[in-house]
Amino acid sequence: MAKRPLYKEVREQLTRSLIEGEWRPGAMLPSEPRLAERYSVGISTVRAAVRELELANVLVRAQGKGTFVARFEEREGVHRFLNLVRDDGVAEAPHRKMLTFERIDAPPRIAEALHLPRSGSGGKVFKLTTLVSFAGKPIYLSNVYLPAALFPRMRKSLLPDGNRSLYSLYQQQFNVNVTKVVDSITVTPAPAIVVKLCDLRSGASALWLNRIAYTYNEVRVELRQNWINTAHHCYRIEQGDGG
Repeated sequence: MAKRPLYKEVREQLTRSLIEGEWRPGAMLPSEPRLAERYSVGISTVRAAVRELELANVLVRAQGKGTFVARFEEREGVHRFLNLVRDDGVAEAPHRKMLTFERIDAPPRIAEALHLPRSGSGGKVFKLTTLVSFAGKPIYLSNVYLPAALFPRMRKSLLPDGNRSLYSLYQQQFNVNVTKVVDSITVTPAPAIVVKLCDLRSGASALWLNRIAYTYNEVRVELRQNWINTAHHCYRIEQGDGG
């Protein structure tokens, strides 16, 4: 059996420190020589571990200044994981309005998607229903499920309406840093509430997006289900560097 690369172990130790909040978003990490001394490894090993976390958008290197824990707004702002744009390609600033906020037992499918126990306090989730508008026009309805164990101080007042992304609020209020999302997209008949709130005709279809968001070590921190009016918007993904 091949021996595990040493830099992978250093990466795990760095990640553990991030999870425990030793370095908060925006904080500068110790220098590479100090990290090498701390973990009893060479600088090249530290550099390889840090580089992996940079590629995962967890750390940001500022030339001549140091390496910092990425802040959500500094990575790509509110559009980092928002792939919905106008048909002409213009990305608009969203405005979120909270419709409902409750703490519930996770329905079986939600518990399964978030890898939660089916019963007990570990199976509790916060359910947020939000309406998101672009340029004053409601575009999509979103149901968001958050494991209560990861957001113990969660309350509605910590997630104000406006154009701040929920992910930046998770990071700043709870030290939960979303590092990856996995989207599944299909088309489905729009529920009656979506027809009403998003100005769809009766019987119309909507784009249905099912998203799981992850933090360090592939821990699932959010399930999001969006019903989107795509009459004048599309879901766009860019890949490659265009070179």
